[in-house]
Amino acid sequence: MNTTAYLAALLGVLAGGCASGTDPAAGGLFKPMSALDYARLICRYAPIDDYATCVNGRLDTYENQVQPESPPQQATSGPFMVLLGGDHYYGWYRSHPFAADFRVSNGRTLCRGAYSALTGSVDAVFAVHCDDGRSGTAQVVRDGSGRNGVGTIRLDDGGVGRVVFGREVLEGTPAAG
Repeated sequence: MNTTAYLAALLGVLAGGCASGTDPAAGGLFKPMSALDYARLICRYAPIDDYATCVNGRLDTYENQVQPESPPQQATSGPFMVLLGGDHYYGWYRSHPFAADFRVSNGRTLCRGAYSALTGSVDAVFAVHCDDGRSGTAQVVRDGSGRNGVGTIRLDDGGVGRVVFGREVLEGTPAAG
């Protein structure tokens, strides 16, 4: 094989690692997400009578933002929401090149997650601990903008939930304040 073929194969492997499938925790550097994808996740537990209103409201907020886009330095923190067991946990995340953390609460239970490459975490997998004794992991992936994203949280009691984060997609929700 010649050098061009090797380079083409290498680029194919690298490009394949940039995108992920439908499960945000399946790996990859980013996941393409539409406004409708975010709206469906955020409104997942809305009562059936309110679901369409919720989705339409999220689409309107996301697609017709009244605030100017956040400056790049604000891309390292923002609102964070966990949908777990029918509850919405709202909070905030902070991110640095080699570490990140979040805190969320449903009003009764506080959960924290963190990872740090500097202390040995080889993957961007958050160790999660809740004040009710549950623990587990959360894995997130950003959308193409790098400012918003989704993920999956898995707790040791068998609970599995979804994560949604970012200023643009959570604007107007309790997570955004």
